[in-house]
Amino acid sequence: MEQTLLDEINSLRREMIIQGITKGLNNKKTIELSQKLDIVLNQYQLT
Repeated sequence: MEQTLLDEINSLRREMIIQGITKGLNNKKTIELSQKLDIVLNQYQLT
């Protein structure tokens, strides 16, 4: 499970960075990805 969370964290982080570079940091999709990443990071910290 821990590795799955790490994989998801890395995937979301990459996707968020690409989105932020191409669409901007205030873009709705960038913000949604950031919020999803926050949730997964919190889950990881609880394991």
